[in-house]
Amino acid sequence: MKTRILTMFAILACVIPALLFGGILIDALVVFIIVVGLHEVCQLSEQHCPRAVEYFLIAAVLFSLILDARLRLPYVGFVCIILLAMPVFSEKMLVSDTFLCMAFAAFFVIIGTGFLAMYNQEPLFIWFIILATYVCDSFAYLCGRFFGKHKLCVRISPKKTIEGSIGGWFFAAVISFLFAYFFISHEHLLAMALGSIFLPIFGQIGDLAFSAIKRSYKIKDFGYLLPGHGGILDRVDSLLFNLTVFYLIFTAVNLL
Repeated sequence: MKTRILTMFAILACVIPALLFGGILIDALVVFIIVVGLHEVCQLSEQHCPRAVEYFLIAAVLFSLILDARLRLPYVGFVCIILLAMPVFSEKMLVSDTFLCMAFAAFFVIIGTGFLAMYNQEPLFIWFIILATYVCDSFAYLCGRFFGKHKLCVRISPKKTIEGSIGGWFFAAVISFLFAYFFISHEHLLAMALGSIFLPIFGQIGDLAFSAIKRSYKIKDFGYLLPGHGGILDRVDSLLFNLTVFYLIFTAVNLL
């Protein structure tokens, strides 16, 4: 527990200044999460992706973030074509690994694009997403510990309970909405209200989805970079889902 707490303080010491001051710090944070996250993905396969493929994947995703937005979608399609073709030229690249790499490459492009777009418009959007995600996580644990009786998804996460899930959703929805109401411009109130409702739900789904990936590959954690927490993906699994969901909500509301 002591190691876990010390690691959490170290994480906060890196993340909070980046969110407060932006600029090169926020760019470095995004690059770090993408690089380490994709490295952890490439280590999932039993024989691991070839190092050249890992480097290509990381470079391709990072390059997408500096492209003109009009080029980004066809560019991602081209990257997927290259990944699909790799088993033709190398027997070390399994077909199953190409689909894994394709999925996470596209996922990280969307996450990186959405994160930077929302942060550049209003940094408090990111604080809102983080609050909705981790308040839900904390209260789901507390409510489950004290009131949990009915299992939520034994097949994937035996300790999670329905009572914990509902409690986490309720507290996260209320607290994140109050934060948005008092600190974020009311012109975004509809997006904030929808985010308060849906982010605690999708955050929990994200947690279960990444747990399912770990069970599928028979691993406990995605990595060992964060003592007491595992890898980067173990720490940001719910957050990655919620960044994507809120980016959709925010974009859709702005089109109304």
